[in-house]
Amino acid sequence: MAWRRYWTLALGVAVGLALALYALVLVVDPFDTVWFSPPLDREPISMNARYSFPALARNHGFDSAVFGTSSTRLLDPEILNVALDASFVNLSMNAATPYEQSQLFSVFVRHHPKPKYTIFGIDWFIWCVSDVVKFTPRPFPPWMYDDDRWNDLLHLFNAFTFEQMGRQFGQLTGLRAPKYGKNGFTRFVPPKSEYDLARARASMYGNNPPEIKPVVFPPVTPTPAQRAAWKYETHQLMAEMVDSLPKETIKILLFPPYHQVILPIPGSLNDARLADCKAQMGAILAGKANSHVVDFTIRSDITIRDENFWDPHHYSTDIAGRIPQFISEAIKTRRNRTGYFRYLKPG
Repeated sequence: MAWRRYWTLALGVAVGLALALYALVLVVDPFDTVWFSPPLDREPISMNARYSFPALARNHGFDSAVFGTSSTRLLDPEILNVALDASFVNLSMNAATPYEQSQLFSVFVRHHPKPKYTIFGIDWFIWCVSDVVKFTPRPFPPWMYDDDRWNDLLHLFNAFTFEQMGRQFGQLTGLRAPKYGKNGFTRFVPPKSEYDLARARASMYGNNPPEIKPVVFPPVTPTPAQRAAWKYETHQLMAEMVDSLPKETIKILLFPPYHQVILPIPGSLNDARLADCKAQMGAILAGKANSHVVDFTIRSDITIRDENFWDPHHYSTDIAGRIPQFISEAIKTRRNRTGYFRYLKPG
């Protein structure tokens, strides 16, 4: 009888603690997904934005959004707001696959059926090289991306959520400094004062001296067989996203700048393939109102200068701060700016 009472008491204490912990999770609501939790001043707190951004995508305080990978994460919504007269949230996620971007886009559009702007950052490694449509290399919570809020409750009782609850609790109580912005923006590169050109060049060239490779001339002309082999299975997802937007929405395909060391050499076969991908992306917008393609993924005054980049994939905050105004100029004038970007006519 003593042992029975002991185990009954132990079980009761364990269940009570579990219920108390779960109740605390529902109150703190670390991912801001529990619809009946108190309206606290929550911040995105997860290092994996796939858990934090669905709540931002549902936030009606925004009327415009940026989707993409880390190549567009440095676009500050506050600067975009001024340049484009909108209220932006930056929903770009590190290494976000086309599938993950499409899922986040779906959440945003369900809650913003008539967005003012949608900017799609076209990471050419993701959209022009990979043919993988549904792939999530990082943990991805599909239950956060549907409209069944009840099923969210089934996924909140686990060690990861408890850890994130602690982070959110620390932020709410002032014990932990906010790390991620409420508009999705985080300056994930070091401060400008810590910029080291030698280190940046080491990431770009390795042990080789800095160089700009010569242009291939005459340019390579792809054979019909080579062109036929260029498949872009991921483009169907982009077409579905664009097709779901109303004509009033200003739709922008943004090819962001990359350091020239990882761009195809102008005139090469790989350069022809990238140009083909851009043309196919532009064709998705053909005939659609308020559609634009702004191309920084070129050899330019931005991409040939080592000091404009932290590494081959990520430009400096100075360049990030100029891109919104360049976008505004491009969609107003529908013209190239020599040395900086090209405006590609959709279709």
